[in-house]
Amino acid sequence: MRSPKIVNPGKASNGPCKLSGAAILVANKIRHAIMGYRTPRPFGSEEIDRAVEYDFSVVDGLLDCLSDYCRGATDLSGKRVLELGPGADMGVGLILLATGAGGYTAFDVHNLADTAGSEFYDRLLEQLSDRADADELRSQLALLKDGAPDRLCYRCERNFDMSVLPEQSVDLIVSQAAFEHFDDPRRTIEQMSALAAPGAMLVCEIDLATHTRWIRDRDPLNIYRYGDGFYNAMKFRGSPNRVRPREYKKMLADAGWEDVRQVPLAVLDEERLAEVQPALARRFREDADMRCLSIAICARI
Repeated sequence: MRSPKIVNPGKASNGPCKLSGAAILVANKIRHAIMGYRTPRPFGSEEIDRAVEYDFSVVDGLLDCLSDYCRGATDLSGKRVLELGPGADMGVGLILLATGAGGYTAFDVHNLADTAGSEFYDRLLEQLSDRADADELRSQLALLKDGAPDRLCYRCERNFDMSVLPEQSVDLIVSQAAFEHFDDPRRTIEQMSALAAPGAMLVCEIDLATHTRWIRDRDPLNIYRYGDGFYNAMKFRGSPNRVRPREYKKMLADAGWEDVRQVPLAVLDEERLAEVQPALARRFREDADMRCLSIAICARI
C-alpha cells in the first residue's frame, strides 16, 4: 500500500486566505456563467504528450488501487467498465480496452471528449501498439465517431441520469477526480448501484482539496472556510461539493456496497492543519478527516 503524499504549503494567514478565496469563488461563478465548463484538466488539449501521459497515469493509478484492494493482480479480461466523468478525451477507455476490458462506456454531463484531435489518438495508439491491436482500437474509435459505437461508448446526459443505461450491465466502475463534482452524489451512487452486476467493483479517486490552482497551492482547504450560505450561493454546476470521506462511505454502504475501503493519497501537513482547522466553517472544525486532500475508494457489491 503506497504511503500518502504529505502536502506542506507553508504558513499563511487565515484572514487573507479567506478573503482571497472568497474573491476567487465570486470570480469563478461569473466566469462559469459566461463561459461554461471547459477545462477538466489543468492543461490544454494542445499539449499532446502531456495528455497521453496523463491518461496512462490515470489507468495505472486506478489499477494499482484495485490491485491493492484485491491483494493481487487484477484481470480485466472481458470486464464491462463504466467510467464516470471521463474528461477531455477517450484515452482511458482505449487503454482499458487494450488492457483486456471487454467493453467501456464513459458517462458525463459535458461533451468534452469531442475536442480531442486525431493527433492525440495517433500518439496514444502508437504507444498502445505493443500491447493490443491498434487497428482494432482505431476501428472502435471510428465506430464511436460515426455514431455506431461497439465496445467503446460515450454518453452525455445533462442531468447525469444514469438510469438510461441497462441495469446490471457493468462489472467495474472507475472514476478519476469526478465524484467531488457531482451535485447529488447520493443519487449518483444509488443509480450506479443499479448498474452494477453481482460482484462488480468500484475504484475511484476523489480530489477533496480546493480546485482553483492559485489558491490551492497556498491554502488547500480554502473551500471549507465558508459557511453553507455563502458557499452555496457561489456554487455552479460541477463546482466542488465539499462531501467528506465519511459521508461517501456511508452513502456507499446505504446503497448496498460492501467492504468499502478508503485510502488517503494526499494529506495536509499536521502543523498546517492545526493552524487552519479552527478557522474553517463550523461543520468542518471537528471533522477528523480534514487532513485528507485526496483519497481512493474501493468497494464491491
